[in-house]
Amino acid sequence: MLKSDSKEARIIITSGGIEPSNTKVFDSGLSFDPAVSHNDYIAALEDEKRNIDEDLSVYIHLPFCPSRCLSCDHQTTVSHDHKQIDHYLDTLEIEVQLVTDHLGRNRRLQQLHLGGGTPNYLSELQLVRLVDILDKYFTIDAQTESSLEANAHRASVSQLSLLHGLGFRNLNLELRDLDPTVQQALGRHQSLPVVRDVVETARQIGFSTVATDLVYGLPMQTASSVQKTVEELLALEPDRVSCFTYSRRADHFQHQRAIDSQQMPSIADKVAIFSRIVERFNHSGYEWIGLDCFARAQDPISEAHRNGSLHRNWIGYTQQTGRGVVGLGSSSMTDLSSICVQNHADINRWRDSLERGELPMSAAAQLSPNLRARRHALSDLMCNLHLDDDQHTLLDPKQEYPELQALKADGLVEIEGDKLTMTEAGRFTLHQAWGDSSPMYRWRTIA
Repeated sequence: MLKSDSKEARIIITSGGIEPSNTKVFDSGLSFDPAVSHNDYIAALEDEKRNIDEDLSVYIHLPFCPSRCLSCDHQTTVSHDHKQIDHYLDTLEIEVQLVTDHLGRNRRLQQLHLGGGTPNYLSELQLVRLVDILDKYFTIDAQTESSLEANAHRASVSQLSLLHGLGFRNLNLELRDLDPTVQQALGRHQSLPVVRDVVETARQIGFSTVATDLVYGLPMQTASSVQKTVEELLALEPDRVSCFTYSRRADHFQHQRAIDSQQMPSIADKVAIFSRIVERFNHSGYEWIGLDCFARAQDPISEAHRNGSLHRNWIGYTQQTGRGVVGLGSSSMTDLSSICVQNHADINRWRDSLERGELPMSAAAQLSPNLRARRHALSDLMCNLHLDDDQHTLLDPKQEYPELQALKADGLVEIEGDKLTMTEAGRFTLHQAWGDSSPMYRWRTIA
């Protein structure tokens, strides 16, 4: 936590100078516990089985990519052998069957999300097979929000038509940046005309939400280059834009060593870049949602943000009320009422566990009622920018109250009675602290 007498530390966090993994402002207190066993995971699934009236969300991790971007901070595998993907789907079906043996079959899904990797790297037959597997064990209907991440250069008209026919309505195009110089520094290629064509085709086919991302802090980026990318994105008129700050972590992702850190924007530049991003989107009919998303006013998450009912789970911001997420596939995360579990990231270890009839748990943390309530409060703070009444009482009066008073003195929060509200300055602060592009760090810090 910040020390109440350390204004310098607070200023550093305000300007984005502390790594997300080290930031302890409004910390959830979540840490993996090696004492949590597979039996604990099974018991948690059995407990969820009794909550048959509560809808669940499912996240499927598909780690395969045709190539690896130098800035990639996802758990991915580069492969050009589609038999490997077939084998992966074989094992995924084993996991789905094993999990639903304890969770219960035919549970209705409020959300289904395919992440990666590059989910649309799968062939059309593989996509059909994947949905068939899920339909066999879960109930997926017209009210299920089905979404996937996609590479625009692999999204053909026939593939988009197939995905729409399979029930997917939300398409998330992973762009990072559209500037050719930045893309070259990352080993990426995203042609703006191709992206424009995919966006237009997806809308013609009937996708209800076409979203993109925007990552800043990348090598060779400047304030002017990002401003140009923002203008190009606005011309595409995406329904949502997720905006993350990039942090180089060559210790976790060795391929990032090829990125020259001297070519990356400074902390001050990153703050200035994000300020311009916020200003431009706000003046273009988008609402700033939570800490790191911009959405059109008619978007369901914008409405939920306005009325204070927005939530966030491993998949992202949602207006849905159920908080439970079941993660399937290597490295995926399961987040239930009493436990958080991460699967083995290594595909072979993940597969070996399942072929032995074991859940592929790599790490886990059990949630006490207090910790669960704190995590929900943290999520609500991120989404709706305030804490009310009983949530406020979750704070430690000896340690956190003095620190909050210090944050109040710096203009980052307002405290009135039992209500704590994040100010505009505080919103920028927590975006810099929690807005990292890596899913691993987003989950660890904010979940």
